[in-house]
Amino acid sequence: MLFSVINPAHAEDSVPEKIKIAIGGYSVFRYDSTMSLTDPALGAGISIRPEDTLGVDSRQTVLRLDGYYRFTGKHALSYSWYSISSRGNKTLDEEFDWLDENGDPITIPVGAKVDTALDYDIFKVAYLWSFHHTDKVELAAGAGLHMTRVGVNLQTDTTSSGTDTRDVSTTVPLPVLSFGLSYKVTPKVQWFLKAEAFALKFDDWEGLYTDTALGLEYRAFNNIAFGIGLGSNSLKITESASDYKFIYDNRITGLVLDVAAYF
Repeated sequence: MLFSVINPAHAEDSVPEKIKIAIGGYSVFRYDSTMSLTDPALGAGISIRPEDTLGVDSRQTVLRLDGYYRFTGKHALSYSWYSISSRGNKTLDEEFDWLDENGDPITIPVGAKVDTALDYDIFKVAYLWSFHHTDKVELAAGAGLHMTRVGVNLQTDTTSSGTDTRDVSTTVPLPVLSFGLSYKVTPKVQWFLKAEAFALKFDDWEGLYTDTALGLEYRAFNNIAFGIGLGSNSLKITESASDYKFIYDNRITGLVLDVAAYF
């Protein structure tokens, strides 16, 4: 009887390595985004799709960093970072409205050559509570902070007003609620599911965020593992400043290939 009580308790308290550092490539194969910049007083501006209107090439592979640090068996800090920089240049086949550097409405005409830089940087840090942990299964829940920086730069050789276009660069901090599940199929193979979501409105900001990842990891060596997974990230933000309103609606889906070190 004593053995039957102690043995499952030991399995429940089993603790994996304290530190995980995963470095890999995030291959983006789907990037759906729309953005608009308007003058609230005049209602000037238009919603555009950067890929179609500006010729932005969003299919690319970027560096991605993930991992965690367990300071006890049940409590950990996780982190994730990646940066997507898309570039494009196109001679416009349709005009569209934007704002100049002073916040006044302008029209970028048909035939104008536009060089576009669209930057999308993501950094996440979160606290995770491993409320159920055995040799086979781990369930975790937590909360953290998601930081997204969105930068839009348009350079054009001509506009109807003869002035430069306005650049937009904004950083959005959003708290997130998270959930994680991992299951060991064999001692060397495990699959995992992670999900994060939150919606928030404060001051001039409004944001809706979701992030999901499903993957498989193979422990090739004692401290080294190889992983493959599918990730999807969705963000919609609205910034209502005194002289402009910026809306960015973005969805990214990609394949993650990485190598992880455990300590």
